[in-house]
Amino acid sequence: MKENSRTPLVIGLAIPVAMVMAVAVSLVVPGLFAPAPQWDFLYVVGDDWSQHEYDVQHGNLIRREVKYPEHYQPRDKRLVVHRVATNESTEVSFEEAQALALDARTRSPDGYVVAYGTYGSSGFFPFFFYDGTNYATLYLKGHHTAKRLGVQTCQGGVCYGRPRFLGWIIRR
Repeated sequence: MKENSRTPLVIGLAIPVAMVMAVAVSLVVPGLFAPAPQWDFLYVVGDDWSQHEYDVQHGNLIRREVKYPEHYQPRDKRLVVHRVATNESTEVSFEEAQALALDARTRSPDGYVVAYGTYGSSGFFPFFFYDGTNYATLYLKGHHTAKRLGVQTCQGGVCYGRPRFLGWIIRR
């Protein structure tokens, strides 16, 4: 019997293709069966990490007065409601945000969290390896999936800094 000389070539090419397909399926399939996120949330843009002006206490949004040095000009702070069904953000006033009932826990009642994105790796592994955090991009992560959120960090050419999650909107 004459052995087919193409068999090792076909097997050698089929294994990497099968592996790529398996990885692709493992990334797509969990998202197909994950429950859709249900909870909108409130976030603030332009709030300094060291001195939070806005906070959630007992389900209500509060604003604290922060004493800044004379020469320091704080950035404008914007309160924003993100609607997960449409992946859109809408700026709201403090009074509108104060009327919302909020849950400040990091995980929503349906199992999702708001997380910052990451920059890609750079350098030659294992030397000079770097994997930084991208504070301008937010993701909704949960149930083995991640969805990039359309958050507003810039408006009219002015960028306000990184967004900070305040709470899940329980009711309006």
